[in-house]
Amino acid sequence: MKKKLVAGFMAATMMVSVMSTGVFAKDLDPSNEDKKMGDTQVTATVEENENKASYVIQIPDTVDFGKIQQPETEGNVYSTHDITVSCIQADNLAAGNAIAVLVKDASAAESSDPFRLTHSTNSDCVLNYEIMNKDESIQNGTWYANGFLFNLFTGAGQEATDQLRLNRNQLYNKNLSVWGGQYTGTLNFYTKIVDVHAN
Repeated sequence: MKKKLVAGFMAATMMVSVMSTGVFAKDLDPSNEDKKMGDTQVTATVEENENKASYVIQIPDTVDFGKIQQPETEGNVYSTHDITVSCIQADNLAAGNAIAVLVKDASAAESSDPFRLTHSTNSDCVLNYEIMNKDESIQNGTWYANGFLFNLFTGAGQEATDQLRLNRNQLYNKNLSVWGGQYTGTLNFYTKIVDVHAN
């Protein structure tokens, strides 16, 4: 099952149309104290530019590392799982613009906050993981207000696959009667149109 993030952006130019409310009229009568004053409501509708950029980005509902075994010896040993994000629709993107997809852990507030999985019944048991893009952790990149850059899309039909990587060494020599069980975490995705013109 996939989720779709739908977003549209208005161009700077907008049209304003004034709606007439003249169907109902009010008579002001100076001889009647209750009718010496009256109110008229004025309304307007701001119409979005028909050529505004719009897009649909598809993200997975879930990603499952599956069963993770405790390593018998100390040292880096990884469990991995691919995660794919797709651009389903990309209409009216201006030249030099792209759709940026950012991602962060739901609990993250700054760049040093890790991607994490928390034990279902013991919140002291936490496993951290990374998101790898071409063998490089995205956490080595720039931290933006809504996360790290997952990828950029410039057209429909494009997709990007990064890799979730969990170091099982975190479980080395741990008491599995405490650390064993189900772990869950949440990724927050955010999308926006960015200018990718070369400086």
